[in-house]
Amino acid sequence: MMKARLDGGGELKFGSKTDTPERPLITIITSTFNAASDLQWTLQSVRAQTYPNIQWIVADGGSTDGTVELLKENEDIIDYWFSEPDRGIYDAWNKALKFVKGSWVQFIGAGDEIYDNNTIEVISKFLSSAFPQYEMVYGKIKLLTSERKFLKNVGSRWSDLNNKWQGIRPALPVHPEVYHHVSIFNKYNCFDINLTVSADTELLYKSMSRLEPLFVDVFIDKMPLGGVSDNPKYSLLAIKELSIINKRNNISPPFFNYLKAHIFARLKILLYFVFPKKIYLYFLKKYKE
Repeated sequence: MMKARLDGGGELKFGSKTDTPERPLITIITSTFNAASDLQWTLQSVRAQTYPNIQWIVADGGSTDGTVELLKENEDIIDYWFSEPDRGIYDAWNKALKFVKGSWVQFIGAGDEIYDNNTIEVISKFLSSAFPQYEMVYGKIKLLTSERKFLKNVGSRWSDLNNKWQGIRPALPVHPEVYHHVSIFNKYNCFDINLTVSADTELLYKSMSRLEPLFVDVFIDKMPLGGVSDNPKYSLLAIKELSIINKRNNISPPFFNYLKAHIFARLKILLYFVFPKKIYLYFLKKYKE
């Protein structure tokens, strides 16, 4: 039997917040599934924000671990939430996009933390005047281990990424550090739910290959390892999906990059399942440099 859809949030009780040029409404979308303990970190960081004009949407995949109860308990900061089965992260994000009221949208995972209490206050000053010259604005993140220990800082100016390669894809920012102007979801469509790990890469590429993004030298997010893209069992799938994206967007990475990507994927699997975790984390850190 299909599980009934549940929903709630502050918007249903108190109405929606207002988007203004001076104080843009910034929408944060978080997808989650049976990750109540991780979501606590995200809840605390959103609650701590000094910027008042935030719309937070949580798309839950039908959790049974207490996530729904947690969402109900925090409707003072969760503007809208829903819980129902989905086909994965990108399906959840697409569903959430239908409820966006803000002019800028950020996607962060359950377990991510907004970097500091005033992060969105700071970034809002850039977002208020960015569009239409820029439709994507991005900063930096701190990458954490799954135990939430500091691993490394990630984030580079566009001049350092543009026309460079990250494996078999063009070099791009890390998705949680990116703010998307809401117009791009009509221009480039939403996320391809037939892709499991790479649909956000395609959206970023479609925008940034046509219109240069704005880099802001500000830390945006703390992101722990453990997401789908870090899971070794998806390494070969990622290559397959990126190859599909490359073909339909006329992207032609060097052949050596394909060879290197296949070697890395198999090495990643070997290190994860055979060697101590410390060695695997060191390998990931060096690879992401």
